[in-house]
Amino acid sequence: MRAVWYEENGAAADVLRIGDMDKPAPGPGELRVRLAASGVNPVDCKRRRGGRGAMEGPRVVPHFDGAGLVDAVGEGVDRARLGERVWIYEAQWGRAMGSAADYIALDAKLAIRLPDTCGFDAGACLGIPAMTAHRCVFADRPVQGQTIL
Repeated sequence: MRAVWYEENGAAADVLRIGDMDKPAPGPGELRVRLAASGVNPVDCKRRRGGRGAMEGPRVVPHFDGAGLVDAVGEGVDRARLGERVWIYEAQWGRAMGSAADYIALDAKLAIRLPDTCGFDAGACLGIPAMTAHRCVFADRPVQGQTIL
């Protein structure tokens, strides 16, 4: 499969490489997504530049968010998910494999059904922005009975 990766921290033009890697296989509780779009967030850039601690491994495929089609499932994952349109989040959290690739295998709970009316490009923009919005609304105090804009 094709993927983008870096093996040292730095500016995108200096460290990003494009090439072929082995297609991942889903493990127990995981599914594999054939990615149609990968979302880029500020944290992805900060991590690549070295501003968020040590690299997760010797080769890092960046990006937390993405969208595509489930094409394989691991043990314990419902086969009915095959062919499902999904958006993914936290793909690269605590590991070296993110969504800047043709395929990603990840925990099935991180792949959320994407409605047919939503494009993969929009789906790839949901993860970190949606979690940020949720945190902004609910972290301060209960919102029951309030109007939230």
